[in-house]
Amino acid sequence: MSAPVAGIRTGVGHRTTLTAVAEAAGVSIGTVSKVVNGRSGVGTETRTRVQHAIGELGYVSIGERQRSSHERGETSIELLVDAKDIANPYISTFLQGVMEAAGQFEVGITMRNLTGVERRDPVPWAQKLARSGRSGVIELTSGFSAARARALRAVALPMVLVDPIDVPRTSIPSIGATNWQGAYEATRHLLDLGHRDIAYIGGPDGAACDVARAHGWAAAMFEAGFTVDATAVPRHSYTFDHGFSAATTLLSAPERPTAIFAGSDVSAMGVLEAARRAGLTVPDDLSVVGFDDTAIARLATPPLTTVHQPIADIGRTALITLLRLARGESLVTKRSELATELVVRSTTAPPSRGTGNPSPRA
Repeated sequence: MSAPVAGIRTGVGHRTTLTAVAEAAGVSIGTVSKVVNGRSGVGTETRTRVQHAIGELGYVSIGERQRSSHERGETSIELLVDAKDIANPYISTFLQGVMEAAGQFEVGITMRNLTGVERRDPVPWAQKLARSGRSGVIELTSGFSAARARALRAVALPMVLVDPIDVPRTSIPSIGATNWQGAYEATRHLLDLGHRDIAYIGGPDGAACDVARAHGWAAAMFEAGFTVDATAVPRHSYTFDHGFSAATTLLSAPERPTAIFAGSDVSAMGVLEAARRAGLTVPDDLSVVGFDDTAIARLATPPLTTVHQPIADIGRTALITLLRLARGESLVTKRSELATELVVRSTTAPPSRGTGNPSPRA
């Protein structure tokens, strides 16, 4: 990226205007208009200076945006997903909701690998989206990028975050579920069954949704008179391998837990396999609870008790929210959380007498 033009205010959190480009390039608005529309009557040096200011500020004209939208003949949304997460059933359920809403509102969806976008300069990336006729961007389970947000704001493209890794920014609309409440209810269910030694297996370190789930587990344990350390939760990712590895460690301890609450259904599948290899029967020897209520929860053997979060509804809500923003509507709140609900199936039961640790894990 070339050196900034003198006078350009980088990081400004507003849409870039023709006036801002003219001010940065030290020319009139009419001169900028000629350059943007490809008209003659502008010297080479001046044209270069204006083009440089356009690139630095991330300016896209209304005409460019409208021409592209007219050519496409439909509203178009950019959906950013990390390619390595595609196999996760959460993603497929989320996409189902997005596609249902897209069909209802006749919206085109372009899905792109977030990892590739993260490697690019956000300013030209945002300009390209605007010039391609996109109406906005949905980012799924990603780390918040202030630079990407500023670049999108400069070209007047709204962004909606879904289950962001970081704590949601008040300036950026975000959609998620009641993670704390769901985890609290799952833990209360196990406590009500008589379990006292309940372990939690988390997901990505620092992920806001997982922090909320861990704190919901810890709160329920504390209310029941037991002390746990939410910061000592085994964390890595919401994957089968992590669930299996963490559960293998927990179940090989001299005083193993009688119940394990996993932060995702996929992780819970790993817990079930670890229990099988340890010679334990679920739920007689070990109770297991997941989180998400994806298709694999119903297909598991035995069927998995889990926290249902309305993943498809989250997808629909994300798309509808983005369309509202693209139309210039204001939102009552920037953060929306859809309700979770515990679904009890066959992997939870009262603890067998004489198994596990009679006292809570410290």
